[in-house]
Amino acid sequence: MAEGTQDKYYLIDSTKTYQPSKPTPLQNLLHLYNLEPVAESLSRTNPDGSKNVKLRKSYKAHISDLPGKHQIPEPKSIPIGLMDPSIAQHPDIINSFDEELLKRALKFDKTPINGIPGFDVADLAIGDQQTLMRGDDRDDDKNKKRKKKHQSGGAEKKQHV
Repeated sequence: MAEGTQDKYYLIDSTKTYQPSKPTPLQNLLHLYNLEPVAESLSRTNPDGSKNVKLRKSYKAHISDLPGKHQIPEPKSIPIGLMDPSIAQHPDIINSFDEELLKRALKFDKTPINGIPGFDVADLAIGDQQTLMRGDDRDDDKNKKRKKKHQSGGAEKKQHV
């Protein structure tokens, strides 16, 4: 091939010289950008080979004071109609119930004159004098106290620098 035809096919101009990018990947980038302290604080082992403080696998403690939801919802399953489109073509078949079964299931007896045994009509009354005297629902708000988050109390979080 002639030299002139080779220039047509390549995007690199053979007459120019190119300088390598700075910094080169062969340089120690941690030292160059002063990131060695950060790398040491996040390392799993100490320089002597012993295990460093175990890192948490969760960032929940770091993001708990940020607004918004912190729980990732469970993935939703794909609807069966999308998995098998032929299901939508077949209508649901509704079977009829046995008439005798329905009559027995929906048959109600009349309430006796004395009422239902063990049922007290006074329990239905809400806010009457008798209910207030029992004290079931008084001052429920006093027992429910909210826990407050401590903004700067206790042990402080270790900051990675």
